[in-house]
Amino acid sequence: MQKKTYYINTNKQIEQLKLFLFSDVHFREEFPKHKLEAIEAAAEQSKPDYICIAGDLVNDAKRLGDLNVLLQFLINLSHIAPIVMSLGNHDLLTLGKDKKWIHYFNEEYFTMLYTVPKFQLLDNSSWKNKNIVFSGITMPSVYYEGKHESLKYLKQYLDTVTLPEDSPLYQILFFHSPISLLQLNEKEEHYLNGTDLVLSGHMHGGLTPPFLENQLGKRGLVGPTTLQRRTIFPNYVRGHVKFQNTEAIISTGISKLNIPATDLILPPNVNEITISKQKVYTK
Repeated sequence: MQKKTYYINTNKQIEQLKLFLFSDVHFREEFPKHKLEAIEAAAEQSKPDYICIAGDLVNDAKRLGDLNVLLQFLINLSHIAPIVMSLGNHDLLTLGKDKKWIHYFNEEYFTMLYTVPKFQLLDNSSWKNKNIVFSGITMPSVYYEGKHESLKYLKQYLDTVTLPEDSPLYQILFFHSPISLLQLNEKEEHYLNGTDLVLSGHMHGGLTPPFLENQLGKRGLVGPTTLQRRTIFPNYVRGHVKFQNTEAIISTGISKLNIPATDLILPPNVNEITISKQKVYTK
């Protein structure tokens, strides 16, 4: 299990805050339990204030695998810290007979999620706790499978969760895919409504082995669009990104190719994020 640590400063009135972030578990039948155990061990060692899951907890919303295993995993995490989770495309998609992804809502899956203690699901909703606001936007499946994550389509949904501008509260937005969001220019920054930090996944690190990360920077080898429209050398696939007045952490995810043997080349990744009030020095 690979862990990367990030430090973020803010001028908001908050106590030091630690987040434990992961995404893209892609849980499915015969999912290797040691991956779940490694996430639990890393979270316990981190001692975070919140555990954040940035979408794609499951791989196929219809073919879930053993939900009891997934439930126990989440319960174990909830004993470490409160869990805040948003939805990704795979949480609401299933692979159809023609091998194309189609929308599928699995009531059993969501019923299971709501039985987890200290668990908040951000499905086009917000949750305030103390001086932190967590919000999550769930994009419709057509955004991923039909509109190819276009910025024009995204703008129709960015006001789904309204966040007050100039709020004294620290505002964290969960948005599964950063592809379109990071294309916003200075004149369009109002769409983020004062968001301080964006947490994303989806990019699978651009399927980049760790030994190439320094050479490629924020770029990857292959992007996670449909097989017919794979992008080469996509930007913003991992790490700490600063854009406009907002910062983002893009998790490279737990399961990169859903093939266990590739974990040696593309290791599972978790993130520890420490947010501190910026120090002001006076003479």
